[in-house]
Amino acid sequence: MMKKFLFVFMALVIGTSVIAKEAEIFNLDNGQTVIIKEVRTNPIVTVDTWIKTGSINENDKNNGVSHFLEHLFFKGSTNHAPGEFDKILETKGALTNAATSKDFTHYYITIPSNYFDLAMELHADMLLNPLVPRKELEKERKVVIEEISKDETTPQNVVYENLISMLYTTHPYRRKVIGTRDIISTIHRDEILNYYNSFYVPSNMVTVIVGDVDTEHALELVKKDFNCDYKKVSKEEFALEKPLTAQARKTAYLPSQSGYMLIGFRGVKITNNDSYALDVLSTILGDGRSSVFYRNIKDQKQLAFSIGASNAGFRDDGIFYVSANFTPGNEKKLEDAIFEEIANIQKNGVTPAQVALAKNIIERDTYYARESISNIAQEIGYTMVTANDIKYYKNYLEEIKKVTPEEVKRVANKYLGVDKSAVSIVLPETSKEVNISSKLPTKEVQPAKLVSENSQTKKYKLSNGVDLLITPNDVNEIIAISIYAKGGTFLDKIPGTSVLTADVMMKGTRKYSPTELARVLEDNGIKIEPSVRADAFSVDVLTTKPEYDKTIEILNEVINNATFDDYEIEKARTEKLSKIKRNRDIPLQVAIENYKDLIFEGSPYSYTSKIFEKTYPKITHKDLVDYYNQIFAPQNVVISVNGNVDNEKVIKDFTKIFADKKGETFDYNMHSQEIGCITSQKEAVKIMPETKTDWIFIAWQTPGVLNKKDYAALQVIDSLLGAGMSSRLFKNIRDQEGLAYQLGSSYGPNILKGAFVVYIGTNPQNLDCAKTKLLEEVFRLKKEFVGSKELKEAKDKLIGNYIISLETNLEKASNLGWFEITGRGYEFKDEYIKLINSVTESDIIEVANKYFNNNYVYSVVKPK
Repeated sequence: MMKKFLFVFMALVIGTSVIAKEAEIFNLDNGQTVIIKEVRTNPIVTVDTWIKTGSINENDKNNGVSHFLEHLFFKGSTNHAPGEFDKILETKGALTNAATSKDFTHYYITIPSNYFDLAMELHADMLLNPLVPRKELEKERKVVIEEISKDETTPQNVVYENLISMLYTTHPYRRKVIGTRDIISTIHRDEILNYYNSFYVPSNMVTVIVGDVDTEHALELVKKDFNCDYKKVSKEEFALEKPLTAQARKTAYLPSQSGYMLIGFRGVKITNNDSYALDVLSTILGDGRSSVFYRNIKDQKQLAFSIGASNAGFRDDGIFYVSANFTPGNEKKLEDAIFEEIANIQKNGVTPAQVALAKNIIERDTYYARESISNIAQEIGYTMVTANDIKYYKNYLEEIKKVTPEEVKRVANKYLGVDKSAVSIVLPETSKEVNISSKLPTKEVQPAKLVSENSQTKKYKLSNGVDLLITPNDVNEIIAISIYAKGGTFLDKIPGTSVLTADVMMKGTRKYSPTELARVLEDNGIKIEPSVRADAFSVDVLTTKPEYDKTIEILNEVINNATFDDYEIEKARTEKLSKIKRNRDIPLQVAIENYKDLIFEGSPYSYTSKIFEKTYPKITHKDLVDYYNQIFAPQNVVISVNGNVDNEKVIKDFTKIFADKKGETFDYNMHSQEIGCITSQKEAVKIMPETKTDWIFIAWQTPGVLNKKDYAALQVIDSLLGAGMSSRLFKNIRDQEGLAYQLGSSYGPNILKGAFVVYIGTNPQNLDCAKTKLLEEVFRLKKEFVGSKELKEAKDKLIGNYIISLETNLEKASNLGWFEITGRGYEFKDEYIKLINSVTESDIIEVANKYFNNNYVYSVVKPK
């Protein structure tokens, strides 16, 4: 897995919450390991079962069977017909999925905790009693073959698989997790079931339960639902691959726009003590803006669009990665620069300050990740299947704290180096042939007015005109701040100005150079992320109570004193244009862009890379400064704060930050005429000869978010039509017709107008049929009443997903701020569920007839 897993107890970071308990481990008579951790902060729970098998236990005759089984598990059991698992769980608002890797396969459900018993029953039934019906097997065989075809032309996948093929030539890690077309095309049902019976037994499973549950009750449920006899699993030990003694290289040529590089070194398995020093080394080299690679290779030499490093520990081995995306033609300079930085550390070592910063980054990233129960479950599960001992989860941070600069230098010399490396490269086929004080204003702060109070949230009107929402949460020390400013891209004099502003305003202030700003953020574990959408400019902030004052000081710098250095503007412009070029490699992105161009043609809602590639070169320093100076006009700003804060201090701080901001009041209604209506069918066809999948998008205009009645009905329509495996599109087009690799629907409402979209990725020979089937399913809603049971399930699915979406402090702050800035009010947080439940069968037909007509946008990407 190309991901650095960090395993840390929150108690070791910044205290512990009385609402969260230590994880408890139980070993059942059937051999199953059960780990339960009570976290009562939100009414949700994650159930995650890890099976200790993946491609490592496959052979050359059944390679890909673990991943194939992952698809087939959702296709019914002895107790439930195909599709029932997803239908039942999704109607309860559950998020359910699975993942296959080299060492493991895991299946997980996150669900409102009042449905925990049901989720556990279905979870166990799916794993212990799969039917693997022949009809469903043949459908999924086609789906997996489509995935394989897609992977063969995806640069990121090709560069990774080529690297693995050089690092492992004898160990089972050499095999692709997804398998090969030849094997998946011919593997028999009996072979699949033989594999299942060999490995999918409780003694080879770890079930992790995290969330709003009672430990005793949860344990009894596992015992009941996984009740079966002990069966021993035959576990094969594999000889360790011999280390590389000379550099290995592979270069592939694909129809891409940019270059991809992955350099790998054989590392260590997760239980090796050197893994801690390698984690610190990877952070120093390639994690964050203050990292060696970012500063010296991306920023100074500008040899890469993106670059990073990661240390991944597996059961039997490990890999230390360096990954980069770059302009073709720079590959030699980029590779040389990477090895030059590695050699420098091998020779001169690293400083205590670098090591301290790396440790702080690891600690803070873990702390933020631990707000999510699904993240906790994944960390524990991964540790148990790769290390077979929870101590590597419990003791990780203490071991990281012990790492010294000398150890970092030692592991750099031991594991890295040119002769120990494998270099994988993918190239395009063509290669083959502001003036404000830096301190908070010192004006006397006028009192804020408490406007309203609801569900713990208090809304204040600050003396400068800012609307401030404060929602207390003392279960941990994380503080989240979401700042929204009306206008977004509507205030762009040249399209793309707001996008560049969001990027460059973090590249230096009057007090901090770009490097200093990146460093002070990482030193203190603070995240500040500006972004923009059509309706609003936003800044998300994540910090902790001990760092609150420092965060406010830095936030003031970012909002009031960004310098917009010309050098940084040019770098950002170049990066944006390069990213546009890279996205031309992705057929799905092209199809999405084309429908957006047409559905909101000529308005800020239609701004896509097609427009930006023409306008970015025209944007000047003055354009950015002008936008920056007007976007934070206080009367247009909503700030939402969630966490363990002092209300009076928050009021004082944000009154000061926005004290000198000025600008005109923004009124969305003044821009409603900019968005025309679709009065006829529009079509966009893009030919991409290299794609093996046709992508179809069909879109209709819808009203904005303030039409709450239609908004709610369209939300429910989206839920029942195309959200998940229990949806009509999935059941009727993918399952019954076998026409789709990927499909669904999407409802994206803006403030003034929105769009409802249905989409499908299909085999080129099925293009016309797929389009017809999509339209049939949409138009059915205009004439057939939805059954009361199906309607209730669609609502429950929405409500469950909504509850889960409010798990973390930042999610809560962001949602409340968005509801307020869009005119619905922060009270919409509670109103949403009532609104969804109020939708009737007649509302569905009425709204479907209102919007789903023949005046739609049709976007398709195909090979010919």
